[in-house]
Amino acid sequence: MFSGISVSPGVALAQAVVLSNEPVSFDRSPVAAEFIEREIDKFKNAIAESVKQLTLIEAQVRKKMGDDKAAIFEAHLMLVEDEELSEAVIEKIKDRCFTAPAAVEDVISEHVSAMEELDDEYLKARAVDMRDLGQRIVLNCLGIAPQSLEIFDREVIIVAGELTPSQTAVLDSSKVMGIITERGSRTSHTAIMAASMEIPAIVGVEGATSAICNGDMIALDAEHNHIIVNPTPSQLEHVESQREQYMLECKQFEGGRDLPAQTRDGVRIKLAANIGSPADSGPALGKGAEGVGLYRVEFLFMETAEQPDEEMQYQAFKSVVEDMKGMPVVIRTLDVGGDKDLPYLDLPKEDNPFLGCRGIRLCFERPRLLLRQLRALLRAGVHGDVRILVPMISSLDEVRRFKEFLAEAQNSLEHEGIAHAKELPLGVMIETPAAVFLAPHLIHETDFFSIGTNDLTQYTLAVDRQNERIADLFEQLSPAVLLGIKHTVDAAREEGKPVCVCGQMAGDVNSALLLVGMGVEELSMSPVHIPRVKNAIRRQDLARLREIAKEVLGLSTATEVKMKLDEYWG
Repeated sequence: MFSGISVSPGVALAQAVVLSNEPVSFDRSPVAAEFIEREIDKFKNAIAESVKQLTLIEAQVRKKMGDDKAAIFEAHLMLVEDEELSEAVIEKIKDRCFTAPAAVEDVISEHVSAMEELDDEYLKARAVDMRDLGQRIVLNCLGIAPQSLEIFDREVIIVAGELTPSQTAVLDSSKVMGIITERGSRTSHTAIMAASMEIPAIVGVEGATSAICNGDMIALDAEHNHIIVNPTPSQLEHVESQREQYMLECKQFEGGRDLPAQTRDGVRIKLAANIGSPADSGPALGKGAEGVGLYRVEFLFMETAEQPDEEMQYQAFKSVVEDMKGMPVVIRTLDVGGDKDLPYLDLPKEDNPFLGCRGIRLCFERPRLLLRQLRALLRAGVHGDVRILVPMISSLDEVRRFKEFLAEAQNSLEHEGIAHAKELPLGVMIETPAAVFLAPHLIHETDFFSIGTNDLTQYTLAVDRQNERIADLFEQLSPAVLLGIKHTVDAAREEGKPVCVCGQMAGDVNSALLLVGMGVEELSMSPVHIPRVKNAIRRQDLARLREIAKEVLGLSTATEVKMKLDEYWG
């Protein structure tokens, strides 16, 4: 039995198709001087062919998965047409007599190595995109058509060392029942697209391509993070039962899409969606979201070659607000920093970026960037219920300083006669221990709290959540984290103001029920989790959840907490 990182839920049973990890082989010997121009022409033709292929893929993805997924390939197109990349390749051909494919491979390897050394998981995951692009250009240099996974004549589970975004984009979800890769992360484009297509996927499965052979029967349970190769009859029966149960639950959940997330004793819990782009609005509404609890604007910044201007941001925000038709849209101001090296921000390298200039600290350092975003937010506010969320707060002074910037943005729009909201609700992310301790003071200056449990866990436990050596210490059900959440919730409720949890805990059924019992009245999560969490809430009494939460908060270890939650709901 294997396990890894479950990135797209579901249960699948099908034969394996194992993709080769072997790189394409070619002669890397230097060329004679008289053939240099031929190699340069070969490279330029490969670029032109790659542009054609990527343009076709981008159009297919836009039609099948929406603008945000298509933006992945817009970024690929910008990279393949990047003059600096072309100049670096041509320089190697001219100065070192490289063949065209060897020069491409060398330049791409340098870029990939630099990206893989970054501390940030999201940007490290972009190295996959760069390798994908490099492989495409190399193959086109050699006159070989890049491998396509568009057509299968039977149901299959794909097993690969790494599945590239361009391969994932063309998958036929009626034939590809599941995905298993040896490498990957929750933030990789492959994971994002697999979830969008609702293909069960587990990544980070060490040794998968060597342990699994073509034609092996694979039982993939991404609900419980289990992979069984050639299951026994009894295991097969169990997986079939799990799959039937999962499909039945999905149908039941779909039938309850328009029902409220209300406990049996009549208490309404609001379920909202975490999104990264306007194209996510439709899927969120389709899963029954009651608004957007967290709009991560950094994805807009990460998928463009240059900093988005005010108009681009305004149009993106406006699109989401209009899609939500009066439901609240909580938009978090830009949350990047020293660990996310966006090229056009020219951020200096920091020894400890997670404790460095990130979130609101970076925005204060770049006032024009912040004012541009605040103007876009205020303009979008005339189209619906927009709320502003500020990340990485650790002092009351930061909140007051932010309000000064907000007032400046309002005044500038007023002076220019541009339509804008006169007032927008203001909230802060509770994700540092300082914010937890200051919660009773922060709530006086703000309209709501949003608890980011991922970073709150990281900072409370002093555990870098990207460090594999101490991954077992990153425990969101640690009593220290739970007590911090409870303190924050109590501070907000004391003032009669709402508090939402938008971190990973919100989408896990056991954790979500515990949070409701602790007094949380709003949860925001990836849309795919909304139906299941809603169903679980509708089967519980709030009075009972409060009793369980009180008991759990008295426990002293995460192990005890998990055992107790499994005892109640496991």
